[in-house]
Amino acid sequence: MELERVLTKLKFDESVTGYALITNDGQPFLSFSLPDEVVPQIKGTLKIHAGGLKLVNIMTSHGSVILSRVDPQWVLAVLFTPELTLGTALSRAKSVVELLEQVVLPPPPVPVEADEVLVSEPTGPEASMESASAPVVEAIPSVVEETSTRPEAIELHHGCVVLRGERYRDAMTLDSALNATLKKAYSNLAIDILLTIDQKMTIYTIAGALTKPVERVQEIVKWCLAEKVVDVQCPEPEETRQKEIIGIPLFEGNIEKAKKEHRSVLALCDGTRSLQEIATQLGMQYFQVLQSILPYRGKTLKMVLTDKKSGV
Repeated sequence: MELERVLTKLKFDESVTGYALITNDGQPFLSFSLPDEVVPQIKGTLKIHAGGLKLVNIMTSHGSVILSRVDPQWVLAVLFTPELTLGTALSRAKSVVELLEQVVLPPPPVPVEADEVLVSEPTGPEASMESASAPVVEAIPSVVEETSTRPEAIELHHGCVVLRGERYRDAMTLDSALNATLKKAYSNLAIDILLTIDQKMTIYTIAGALTKPVERVQEIVKWCLAEKVVDVQCPEPEETRQKEIIGIPLFEGNIEKAKKEHRSVLALCDGTRSLQEIATQLGMQYFQVLQSILPYRGKTLKMVLTDKKSGV
């Protein structure tokens, strides 16, 4: 079972107006239309019940929010319309959780450890001793500025498979410099994309799972690729070329039994020429050629579907 398939069950449920996967400290990820006003209520409930939470109902002005424990790290929050009965809401939330239990969920973003913060920001007398190494600390933003120009040289398309890069964990560490930069540039959408990566999904399928424009997801993946947060595997251009399917007429009947005015057209319907090519060769209008084959279609003439290569 794949995560995006399970979430689709909620996305197309008319009684569901919003949902999100929530961390134990109340941070919503992979969120879909969950109103900002209900987040503080969710956080407050988790603060009280996180340890033993299994299934909890929160009444809000937008409807009932059902919080369901999925695993030790994630809670599913589903906002149902006010018209839906509580019993039905609980039942539907439970059925989705049962599906999510079959999914290998990604780990939530990692909080920064307290000692890491102290090391990066020394205070007191020790701060002056760190002045000699200040240029090293200041070099970090300059590296970001250098690499941020790289996406212009990277060619991506919607068929590229997105993989986790060497700085993935750093980007998913809450309040790290990279995490803060990513959120500032792209808000929580970037983190949602990173959470969705399962080493198999393409840019296109990630966009579909998050119901976001492909171009927007591609833009964020491009930035993350330049910062080594992600890696990609892209098939050859020939594999991703959009096919142009056209119908080629093939006449298999006795041409002597066809009407005389149609024979010149039917003689060229040998499965190698399109209707437009036949019209050009005979100096006829496309509509005339089409009218000549209509009486025979489905009987002695069939249209063979084929891929017309671009530029041929």
